[in-house]
Amino acid sequence: MLTFRERRNGLPLPSIENAELSGKNPASLDRLSLWKQAAVCVQGRPDWIFIKLHCHGMDPRDEAAMFGPPMQRFLGELIAAARVDGACRLHFTTAREMVNIILAACDDQQGDPGKYRDYRFRLITPPKRA
Repeated sequence: MLTFRERRNGLPLPSIENAELSGKNPASLDRLSLWKQAAVCVQGRPDWIFIKLHCHGMDPRDEAAMFGPPMQRFLGELIAAARVDGACRLHFTTAREMVNIILAACDDQQGDPGKYRDYRFRLITPPKRA
């Protein structure tokens, strides 16, 4: 998505919004609104919107953006906004779980997307219980 968040000499500077999380690109509700506008979904299933955020190998310079106050603030605002909105539900997933949910949407499965985390691809070994 094209965005004009940055400015140079007072003029808007176009850039590509690619959902990267880094020190230069911390998560924010402003960026979230762009991700929601993109409305990435499976054809015929606009009710399940997919927003995938990413970082590149956890560069130590990005640690604060991933685990520090900017991310804590974003997650708090995100959860609060979802509660107020009521029209959306958040699902934090692994890449495997997201693929499974997408495949379930392709197969026209209904209901809570979270129940399709293991729809087709399962963990090779079950998680160990503490």
